[in-house]
Amino acid sequence: MLVPVTLKTRRRTYWILFGISLALAFVGAVFAILLATRKSVPIFLIERGIYVVHPFLKLRLTSLALSIADALALSFFAAAAGALILRTFRKTVSAEIFFFALWLATLSFESLRLIHLYLAVRGASDLALALIDKFYLCAKILGYIVIFVSGLYASGMRNERHFSILAICAGIAIALVSSLPINTGIWERTLMFKVGYGRLIEGFTMAIIVITIIDYLIAARVRGDKTYYLIALGIAAVMWSAHFASLDWSPLLSLASLVVMSAGCALYIWKLHSFYLWQ
Repeated sequence: MLVPVTLKTRRRTYWILFGISLALAFVGAVFAILLATRKSVPIFLIERGIYVVHPFLKLRLTSLALSIADALALSFFAAAAGALILRTFRKTVSAEIFFFALWLATLSFESLRLIHLYLAVRGASDLALALIDKFYLCAKILGYIVIFVSGLYASGMRNERHFSILAICAGIAIALVSSLPINTGIWERTLMFKVGYGRLIEGFTMAIIVITIIDYLIAARVRGDKTYYLIALGIAAVMWSAHFASLDWSPLLSLASLVVMSAGCALYIWKLHSFYLWQ
């Protein structure tokens, strides 16, 4: 029989998610070093048409350096935010933060981009690389679904069987990813293969972000507390910034995204903890 999630179970889950994020961050760091020390990597990227040089603060930053920096920044950010949740939500129960922590853990899978490139340079088969792409994409879509669920809880949904909901979210993510084709002949600037129905995925992402923000704004009226307006601002800053940082568009955008994402995460966790502390 399914039972509600207890405080002890939540804490254990937060520790597991933090461990996953930290492990993936360090794995990403190892592969970043391996990529940086292989002179053949830039040539590999040039041959696939995704190697560019970005001017930044009178410096010339390569697209490879930008992708490595973005992947590591997002992975270590996930671990740092997970540690903040562990420190802050010791005895405070929040369904929103539970699913937010799950989203953070999926964010740490950005390090798979570095593993994907390294294995490709070493001559791994397209099938093996496509499996990594699928796994990465599944984690990404699962992250957007669970953060959407977080917004549903904020706006009034009540269901203590969080792991059952997580299982449903995982099933949806797997079903969606299994139907998406991977074009192994085309590389993206994110160091991954091009995924079919790219515009559909982008539309899905934008819709999830907007709906989640709206849910948190609705929560301010449903709960009768204006604190949720600040919480909505925090979640908006985190989600939009994480999205742009994962695209590897430019050093300036990535730097700005990291700053805004950090500030938004601190605001979100702080205000949400303060709200539940007095409930």
